Amino acid sequence: MTKIALVFLFAFLLLGCTTKKKITAQNNNQADAYAKTITQKDLKKHLTVLASDEYEGRETAMPGQKKAAKYIADYFQSIGLKKGYYDTSYFQKFPVDVKDPSKVSITIGTDSLVFLDDFYYLGNFADTNLKDLEIVYLGYGVIGENYSDYEGIDTKGKVLIVQQGLPQGIELKGDWNNWRKKLKVAEDHGAVALFTIQKDFDDRVERIRSYIQNPRMQLHNKGNRSKIKSTPNFILSPRTASTYLGINKETKNGKLTPKMNLNLAINQTLESDNVLGFIEGTDKKDEIVILTAHYDHLGYDAGEICNGADDDGSGTVAVLELAQAFAEAKKAGNAPRRSILFMTVSGEEKGLLGSEYYTNNPVFPLQNTVVDLNIDMIGRVDDKHTDNNYIYLIGSDKISSDLHQISEKVNNEKIHFELDYTYNDEDDPNRFYYRSDHYNFAKNDIPVIFYFSGTHEDYHKPTDDVEKIDFEKLEKTAKLVFYTAWEIANRENNLNRITKKD
Repeated sequence: MTKIALVFLFAFLLLGCTTKKKITAQNNNQADAYAKTITQKDLKKHLTVLASDEYEGRETAMPGQKKAAKYIADYFQSIGLKKGYYDTSYFQKFPVDVKDPSKVSITIGTDSLVFLDDFYYLGNFADTNLKDLEIVYLGYGVIGENYSDYEGIDTKGKVLIVQQGLPQGIELKGDWNNWRKKLKVAEDHGAVALFTIQKDFDDRVERIRSYIQNPRMQLHNKGNRSKIKSTPNFILSPRTASTYLGINKETKNGKLTPKMNLNLAINQTLESDNVLGFIEGTDKKDEIVILTAHYDHLGYDAGEICNGADDDGSGTVAVLELAQAFAEAKKAGNAPRRSILFMTVSGEEKGLLGSEYYTNNPVFPLQNTVVDLNIDMIGRVDDKHTDNNYIYLIGSDKISSDLHQISEKVNNEKIHFELDYTYNDEDDPNRFYYRSDHYNFAKNDIPVIFYFSGTHEDYHKPTDDVEKIDFEKLEKTAKLVFYTAWEIANRENNLNRITKKD
């Protein structure tokens, strides 16, 4: 090669490196400009609305959730996002089967029992309406080798009442302290319902009130569970057993005088919504970056509204601000190379239902989905940290080493958080990796990061309010997600996949 040719080659390579540096610098400057649009003021404006009493705790498929969905969709439209559901709607609707325990009706004689004051129920059973049922008291409802509470008593077609626990001085085989054991024996003896008198009824109700009073949900007909018929299983307070049935320590096994009516019209199918806004990319538009947060919460707890400002109002408003930042970039002619789907999902509190529905019915092919960055509870400081300069990262290194390196690099250059990987440990007893919406993407081998600031004393309580949100931390975390999404959406190569060991 001649000297002239070598000179030209060197000049060409130098020009290429200089051009690449200019492009990188330009890209960084653009990212900084749009990151500045994410502000505490805007985050607080959105959260003050979504976490207000007007939205009734945003429980899945309930009126408050519908209001929140409309607010989010209206905002997506106002900033120019495309409709994410096949260009036709901002809503991906999905059906949920609901069991509402407040709709159980029980009468003993002419007296009506009150849910959570007199009784609650466990188990899964179909709707039924049973009238004029005979009631039988069966002590502890157990059977041993030389002992049986059922001996000589007709229980077929009857409602059975039993005591919690075991009789003293009787040897029994099997786990009779498990309510399922007593229920199975009652079913085998033809009972139509089982009531167990629970000694610490009031304390137990207070401990599990939020679980037993709110509707239980699952995706419509998932595994056909809603069609399963099983014997209704109720827990009864001692005072109710005494007042309405006359049961005390001296009561003998056998038929009781009053009769019972059971009306279990508790099952229905309702509709919920994922809210999808979309920005189309440029030269890699078929590849999709997804940003998620769940906007549903618990609804009510003992009549008080659970506003869920942190869980997950904080993640939801972060997604709104991220959408605005990328929308501003697109308007200025700086759209990302890859497309971005901004998706707030419902049903997380009921078992990750909305994200499960999306991954089962994806709008964009899962094989084209590059990453899911999921934001859930980023607005508080937990008791494990002395200041707000941290964030828990979960899942970043489980599927793609590229993603973990990008995340670390972005934080080192832009945010300077302490990245806490405590809950990323495979042996984490909290199992947070499996408890938010990113997991439904991870199950499909899609790289994920779960951004999380930890639990606190107001977690799942009516006291999770806007006034307790650390908006400085919320803004900083949203910017970390933005810079990470910007880098992934604009890089040349796709994220690698870690080879799984057999």
